Order: sequence, then structure tokens, then C-alpha cells
Amino acid sequence: MTVDQKMAAAIAKAKEARKLAKDEAKLALLNNGTFAEYLASVEDESDQIEALTALMDELNSIKPIVTNDGSKYGVNIFPVAEYVFGPVMSKVVGIIVGSSAMFTDERQDVFKAITGMPHLLASKARDAIGSPAYYSKGVLADAIPGDKTCITTAVTAVCDALNIDLTYVNKVNQASIDRWFKVAQEKAEKQYGEFRKMDLIDTTNAFTLEE
Repeated sequence: MTVDQKMAAAIAKAKEARKLAKDEAKLALLNNGTFAEYLASVEDESDQIEALTALMDELNSIKPIVTNDGSKYGVNIFPVAEYVFGPVMSKVVGIIVGSSAMFTDERQDVFKAITGMPHLLASKARDAIGSPAYYSKGVLADAIPGDKTCITTAVTAVCDALNIDLTYVNKVNQASIDRWFKVAQEKAEKQYGEFRKMDLIDTTNAFTLEE
């Protein structure tokens, strides 16, 4: 056997030993109930995220409402503060917040058909959570506090209707909502400050032509 052949044989033997070690380690993990439970929870969470994403896409496809003056009101539901509520509940909160776009009986019927829950259930959860401050078109809208006494109950009812694992409900609590509101307030104030700065510049640069 040549040197190269001996080297190849040694490498093959080492690779086989490594593969055997990996298989034994994997078998040990499979026999570990905690690890198997973890993998199951991750898979379950992934399934719920996928289902909620599909649900939001369907809600966003609802036909826009066009008023007599030409204003167009579409549905724009998106995950809310994932850094606070996590990947599952950020979508649930997004659906709750987005339920405000269902301001006609027809839309509320479509909302129920898509989500499987009455619009009132989502609307009450929105009232319980409250609404953070936001900036829009030169206006700084103040935050609207929610009803602290029924946050858990209202959010649980929505999760149950959406068939979401109720262990995620505790992600939406007064502390997480306060953090969401704080970040939203800071963002809105910054946007409003930038608007006021530009408005001041425009006003300062204004001039009149004299005859």
C-alpha cells in the first residue's frame, strides 16, 4: 500500500469514527425528553407563525373601500413590536390592532369569515391593550391607555379563537405593553420633531415679492 493509499485509508477511518460519534450523540439527544420537547415546541411555534402569516395575508387582501371623495381605505395588518411580544404574539397583536380597519358591517363579516372570530372579540382586546402614540401627516397622536384589568382575559379569548397555544398569552402583559408604548412614543416624538424642524425651515425661508 502506497503512502497516499495509507493516508486515504486513515482519513476514511477517522471520518467513520466521527460519523459514529455524531450518531451516538444524536441518539443520546433523541433519548433526552427535554431536547425532544424543545424541538417539538419550536416546530409548533413555526406552524403557528406560518398560519398567522397566511391569515394576515388574507386579511390584507380584503378589497379597499373608496369613499365619495376618492379616499381609499385598504387593510394593512402587520406584526407589532416583535422585539417585545415575540414572533407569535406580535402577529396576534397585529391582528387585534388591525381590526380597527373593519369599520363597516361588510368588512366585519369578512373578518369573521377569515379569522373565525367575531370582530367584537378583537375590538374588545384592542380596547384592553390600548393604542400607543403615533405620528401621521403633521399630527402627533397621543397614546390611549387600555383597560389594565382585562388584558389577559381579552387576549386569551382572541388566542383561543385563533387556535393559538395559550402559553403565549403571557407575552402580552402590562410590562411588555408599557415597553411597546415607550418605544412608539419616542419614535412618534422624533418624527414630529423632524416635521416641526422642516416646517420651521420652510416658514423661515418664506418671502413676499414687492411691487
